[in-house]
Amino acid sequence: MDEIDKKIIELLQENARISITELSKLINLSRPSIKERITKLTEKGIISKFTAHVPADKIGLNVSFMMEISELKISNEKMVNILLSNQYVSEIHCVTGKANYIVKASMPNIEMMNELLSELTKFSYVVTSIILNSPLPHRPIKPI
Repeated sequence: MDEIDKKIIELLQENARISITELSKLINLSRPSIKERITKLTEKGIISKFTAHVPADKIGLNVSFMMEISELKISNEKMVNILLSNQYVSEIHCVTGKANYIVKASMPNIEMMNELLSELTKFSYVVTSIILNSPLPHRPIKPI
């Protein structure tokens, strides 16, 4: 990956809807070359998807929280399947340390959050942290 690829990656992370023409102008490279590079980056799995960021509170999901899940009483696979089956779970990370998983979820209200926690505590120990605000909700990753 050269400096041009790195710049393409940075610009696409800032705005996935940027046009090939605009990328071409910003990087000073032909449109076909930009398109070819994006195709190669996608084929290599360096770019895995083009997406839009939607703040949870803007779509009625007013309670966002993180859960540290540990002391599993069921298999890892079963726990992951329980988490995957909940439409409000947006991130699942298998981690080192005391917790087995760190999970992010956003729900319409506290009552629904408590329902999920009641379900999960049947199978694990859960520590929950409600997100009050996010000074840095997302930062593009800069290639090295």
